[in-house]
Amino acid sequence: MESHSDGDRIAATAAATNEEGVPDKPSVSPNLLVAAIDFGTAYSGYAFLSREDFTTDDFKITTPDWDDNKDLKSSKAPTSILFDRNNKVVAFGNDAEKRFTELTEDDAHEDYYFFQKFKMLLYESVIQKDKPLTKQTLLSDIKGKQMKAIDVFSAAIEYLKNHLLEELKKRGKDRCEEDIRWVLTVPAIWNDPAKQFMRDAAEQAGIRGDCLTIALEPEAASLYCKHMRVEHKKSLEQIQRFAIGSRYLVMDAGGGTVDVTIHEILNGGLIKEIHSATGGAWGGTYVDNKFHEMFKEILGESVFEEFKKESLADYMEMRNTLEIGKRNFSSASPQFKFKIPHSLKQKCKDANNCKFEDLIEKSAYKKFLICKRDNLYLDVALMKDLFSTVCDSIVNHVKNLLKEKNINTVLMVGGFSESPFLQEKMKEALPDCDTVIPNEAGLAVLRGAVLFGHEPKAIVSRIAKYSYGVDTYIRFIPAVHPPEKIKIVNDKEYCSNVFSKHITIGDVLKIDEVQQKQSYSPIYPDQKSVRFNVFTSTSKDPKYVDDGSCQYLASLEIPIPDISGGTDRRVLVQFMFGETEIKVEGIDEKTGEVTVIKFNYFDTAPDDGKQFAMQE
Repeated sequence: MESHSDGDRIAATAAATNEEGVPDKPSVSPNLLVAAIDFGTAYSGYAFLSREDFTTDDFKITTPDWDDNKDLKSSKAPTSILFDRNNKVVAFGNDAEKRFTELTEDDAHEDYYFFQKFKMLLYESVIQKDKPLTKQTLLSDIKGKQMKAIDVFSAAIEYLKNHLLEELKKRGKDRCEEDIRWVLTVPAIWNDPAKQFMRDAAEQAGIRGDCLTIALEPEAASLYCKHMRVEHKKSLEQIQRFAIGSRYLVMDAGGGTVDVTIHEILNGGLIKEIHSATGGAWGGTYVDNKFHEMFKEILGESVFEEFKKESLADYMEMRNTLEIGKRNFSSASPQFKFKIPHSLKQKCKDANNCKFEDLIEKSAYKKFLICKRDNLYLDVALMKDLFSTVCDSIVNHVKNLLKEKNINTVLMVGGFSESPFLQEKMKEALPDCDTVIPNEAGLAVLRGAVLFGHEPKAIVSRIAKYSYGVDTYIRFIPAVHPPEKIKIVNDKEYCSNVFSKHITIGDVLKIDEVQQKQSYSPIYPDQKSVRFNVFTSTSKDPKYVDDGSCQYLASLEIPIPDISGGTDRRVLVQFMFGETEIKVEGIDEKTGEVTVIKFNYFDTAPDDGKQFAMQE
């Protein structure tokens, strides 16, 4: 079975270790070039850096100049993709938005699929336990037409990959793909199936699994800012923020989610996590959602939705206007000016038999909105309110963590961290806190992902977000086990649904360190494999996988083809959690053969137990 760990390809060069067994310096990847893709909710991009440049000047990281609207100029492109009727990519980024707008103006868009800001589907799969993510999960485009989500994500990654390879050729840095270490960023608050989904999408896009590393976004940003202070020694204070032993909170505020974690700097610039990632759906796109909710309240939801479908070009122009205003808004801003499309006015008249201005006057927002000819002016107080719902959630979450861990330094990264209003809210709420906002905070994750590709062991440990274990059987003890859990196999009584723990929530997980090992035997004498259903739990010591704290995660299967020992055979299972992806090995105790196990995250329900194992 193939492995989804980084494996030998990024095996580190030998490094000295301290008394705790932690390397004194980060080990370096042997790949000739690292190429990182930051796949964001609102914007996506890539960057690259050769190993030669990394060893001499790690700030030679290259990001391309996208052909962008001058008001929205960025080293990233909008996460927008256009497909034709045959599900073939027509355009990506600004080109996709421009092309689709032209198609709608010519009323020729019906045979096309246009997707925007679709990454949040994976976060929704994390929080919606009743809608598990699978390879068959469908994604709806702007008009409700559907494609398989895996195909949409894969096509977007493939476009960025090919664009990057072309950029390398232009710059005379053409490389054999086997020489490239690819790094793909994901939010740290995502669960394991969502990470696997992104890996599968990348492999479907033509990126070899053994050449691919998954990087957690706040870790990448933290690594970048640690390098930044060394390279740009602006002041003693700046250096001390990332001195050995210093602790700081990393807040990665993107378009869709906000990731918050706490890091500590160790000897040699190594980083360890001291609080597992938390956060929520508080990204910049939720300001857009509040804006749209306001229009739905004023016009009526059905009217606004019909306007979107019938006048897509005007609707997309509205979104761009909001994006520009959102980036620049602060408490000191004047009224926010917004052009009202003629099509929206006409839709109001047709549907409600009254003018747009009349609907404003009848709404709860009339004190904060002024209509003048074709323009709508939003009062600063209203804009603050639209921002505050999201910003207050971020601020309150950060304040609680700072108090809990006695930390007074916050590192703000991610595109939404560039918002002047969010910066104001953070500084007002945390007057005694040292708030660090790097230049081009929206590129910190992308650039840090490149550095992570070169230094894959720079993050030396993480904190377990859950307890992990497998569903197994043990010998039934009447005085201990509930009678309803009796399972009779070969005339023997077993207790079923036992949570056999391999890791405890809150444990420190060091890179490549084996966690708790467990030995299992087959239930049936002719079993040629043992299958385990893996569960997570929010409890430190769950007893059964069907208690309220446990959640089914995945299945895995370990081959034991030699059946000569009947049930007197044992397989040792060991989990390694220190990397961004879980690695599991099964060891046949008789032969010593080691099998690296691939998780199947996309089973929709646990197995019925025919291949289960028992724990002695």
